[in-house]
Amino acid sequence: METENKVRYSIIIPTVGAADNLEQCLTALRNQGLDPSRFEVIVVRDGGPGESVPASPGEPKIPAIFLGQDHKGPAAARNLGIKNARGDIILFLDDDSVPTKTWVQATLEAWISYPESAGIGGYTLSEGTDSFCCRVNSDLFNWYLGRHSFDDHATFLSTCNAGYRKGILDGVGRFDERFKKASGEDRDLSLRILKTGGKLRLDKNILIYHDRDLTFGSFFRKHYNYGAAAFELSLIHRRLERLSLKDYALFYTSILKKYAKTGQKGLIFLLLTVSQLATFLGYQAAKFFRRKPPAKNRPGTS
Repeated sequence: METENKVRYSIIIPTVGAADNLEQCLTALRNQGLDPSRFEVIVVRDGGPGESVPASPGEPKIPAIFLGQDHKGPAAARNLGIKNARGDIILFLDDDSVPTKTWVQATLEAWISYPESAGIGGYTLSEGTDSFCCRVNSDLFNWYLGRHSFDDHATFLSTCNAGYRKGILDGVGRFDERFKKASGEDRDLSLRILKTGGKLRLDKNILIYHDRDLTFGSFFRKHYNYGAAAFELSLIHRRLERLSLKDYALFYTSILKKYAKTGQKGLIFLLLTVSQLATFLGYQAAKFFRRKPPAKNRPGTS
């Protein structure tokens, strides 16, 4: 039985050189009145020293523990957070994830409602004041997640907004640290959990804002990295699903429909096409530079 003072939820946030974004993320969390007897926040600096930041008197904050490591990538940073976490359920955010005001409550309700789940994740939001790249990226993200969800049972969760049982993470070897960038490591984890019989779920009420500072250049690089990661995944998971022409048709029409009355369909179509071109180029570049499967070291070790 859970004791009153046991920390049940650990929120892990990897970060590298994004102080402003991280502060927005932490402020959004602390303003939701986290109960320090049930929650802890662990920030892992990927390439920076560790430190401890206590709560300030009179402020709606809980202590945030900062850990540090040499620059190894977000997968390794999350693994370091998991090793130091005291929670039974590990919640992941990116340093540029900004949880909505109801994120904590929605997360709690989801885990109470579906205690058999190995992992539960959510979606992203964008606003009209966000850049076109941010809005299109959010649409792409949600379309992809929705495509991999059936009756709320998902085959993929993104670690910018997802939680897992710690025992499940330990059982599958945590994140594969061969993925050095923020691309592919979360899909690989989802696939390994599914292979063990674990159930994943998406909840439409668990919402964050994400990637709000995307420019055209960073938008292109992000999808290029997705393509490179897709090739790495294809080497590890041989039967990795690929989109058909019908899938692409649904992909374009479903997203463009959202902008039908705004007069922005042309620009949105262009950005969608750029995203797919960048993904294709990333995949082909990774294929060209690595023709052999990566070394078969155990996930979660370096």
